[in-house]
Amino acid sequence: MRHRKLRLGLVAAFTMVYALAIFAQTARADYQPTTSDVVGVGSDTVQFAGDFLADGDFLADPGYNVGKKNKLISFDAVPDVDARLPYGNLGVGPTCAPGTGATEGTANQTTTHTESASKPVCSYNATIVFRAGGFGAQRPNGSGAGVKLLVQRDTTSPFLVDFARASDTACNILKTSGTCPQPALTAGIDSVQIGTDPLRILKASTSNAPAAGLSNAELADIYNCLTTTWNALPGNSGGSTATIIPVLPQVGSGTRSSFLSAIGVTTPGSCTKTGEENDPTAIYGQGAGTSANVIEPMSIGRLNMFQGKLSDGTPTTLPSYFRDPSCVALSTNAACAGGNPIAPSVAYFCPTLPCANAGDSNPQFGIDRPLFIFFRHSDLNSTKKFQGTTSLLNWVRTLLYNPCDGFVPGTCPDATHGPGGTPFFEALTGQALISAAGIIPAYAYTANGP
Repeated sequence: MRHRKLRLGLVAAFTMVYALAIFAQTARADYQPTTSDVVGVGSDTVQFAGDFLADGDFLADPGYNVGKKNKLISFDAVPDVDARLPYGNLGVGPTCAPGTGATEGTANQTTTHTESASKPVCSYNATIVFRAGGFGAQRPNGSGAGVKLLVQRDTTSPFLVDFARASDTACNILKTSGTCPQPALTAGIDSVQIGTDPLRILKASTSNAPAAGLSNAELADIYNCLTTTWNALPGNSGGSTATIIPVLPQVGSGTRSSFLSAIGVTTPGSCTKTGEENDPTAIYGQGAGTSANVIEPMSIGRLNMFQGKLSDGTPTTLPSYFRDPSCVALSTNAACAGGNPIAPSVAYFCPTLPCANAGDSNPQFGIDRPLFIFFRHSDLNSTKKFQGTTSLLNWVRTLLYNPCDGFVPGTCPDATHGPGGTPFFEALTGQALISAAGIIPAYAYTANGP
């Protein structure tokens, strides 16, 4: 699917209305959703699709919120627009300041505390107000944090959140043992797949990793810390003797859980490092002269945004969506010209499936994973109209899933959709915004799961 076929032409007058709407929305430091807004949290991988669907993309395609009284609010996983942990060196410890990291309830401590083995990363736990009039609470960072809030803690109306973004199945996120599916874990929670994202292994452009790539079995040994140098890999005895530095996303990340599940690792070894998921600059953040030995799982959709590409690889008008965080606004520093787009010198193995064989004669690692929006099944048939008298539809049928099932009176426009037609996320306008976030658009509804 080509993005240019999806995009809608914009006239100058509408562009001006859109710009004014954006200024109106962002007049406050942080928007505090009303009880009539729809609020979502969760996955870092899916967050830019959520941002663009709500407020429009950088290509001037308008999002849902333009001209709407009640808003779609999709809180980012982290408070940094470049989607990086804004604490320390890429979130890597070894000690955490009070109120950060794995230990809850430490805001009033006066000494640092060590990281937890189960969550070895310090993070700046920036708080958000889920609903206007409430108190600040920790921002859910990742699929696990978002889905667990939706399913396990936010169970009594009035709800803090309405949906959770995820880059892994709800069963994989919620299970403590066994295999999926486990219907009891996801009872009452529906999902809409909004896209597909290839997950691959990222390296520095100049790397000591073998050119043949890495298989699931080789990666399992690396992340279990059984293989620690490049020359210990099968078929690579003449390779570098340098120590491999395997990086993982933070605990609770859907990228982390789907990657570890794919390579068959339950508990990674102590040699692994942790950084914010889908951050290619982590390749260069592990110490001087170490980048050639760093690998990490990386969303190709996110890397597309760093490389100025749409989901189909088509170049955009920008070299990168992300800008140098060290540059102040309207900087006159020559190094900050144009905001100094972040374009790390990185590459990944196996751009498209099927992957060629690695040194051990097994296929290189590579999975194409679905990306989800999870929501309560009860909201599908809610009688609360999302936009008041301007529409008969509730928020789910307006945005996510609108079946022709007779719940809303009126004639179905086709055999698939109820009155009101195609929901925004499924429509061509929504699919274009998803593509701008580097994600391959795809749409599917699943009740009670997956």
